Amino acid sequence: MLSKFFVIEGLDGSGKTTQINRLSQWFSQKSKPCFTTRQPSDGQIGELARSATYGAFPAENETLALLFAAEHYQHFCEKIAPALSRGEYVICDRYYYSNFVYQGVDSATLQRVFTYNQAVMSVRKPDAVIFLDVSPEECMRRITTSRAQISIFEALDKLETQRERFFAIFERLSETENIIVIETENSNENAVFDKIVNNINPLCSI
Repeated sequence: MLSKFFVIEGLDGSGKTTQINRLSQWFSQKSKPCFTTRQPSDGQIGELARSATYGAFPAENETLALLFAAEHYQHFCEKIAPALSRGEYVICDRYYYSNFVYQGVDSATLQRVFTYNQAVMSVRKPDAVIFLDVSPEECMRRITTSRAQISIFEALDKLETQRERFFAIFERLSETENIIVIETENSNENAVFDKIVNNINPLCSI
């Protein structure tokens, strides 16, 4: 079996979880083994990183950059690589792109974050990165109406900055990574899913 590695990225509130669940079900219906995961992961380093994003303890931006880079590599070695070796389709909610966006606050810091992530970037890049593009205003509306707990990154001004950084990162990586941007705000859930499948289906042996 030929394994494939897909990453779903987007702002908080962009609908990643919904589409990941649907994509996982689609693979299952096609009798394709599928492993879904997320970053930060449920491992010890991932839980520590997640708790930091909800303000459980104070952490400098550089500390978070190192912590998330360590989480990416450990998670890849422990969970993603074994699933790929078994021939499974892997779908990951966020990956090192978010690390670049959230911790790469200026050009010097961004370059260091790239350096921190070289270990995992050199092992295996995703076969495709799907970015679900939706306005920060709509994301904020969804977040405030559906969640009891909000992370330190979930504020309108921060979401606006994050969206800008995502597109800057994608431009920088355009020659080395397969990045697919899907506009979702003016499409319903089914239409968004159809766009995702249409983009990844040529990469799959289905």
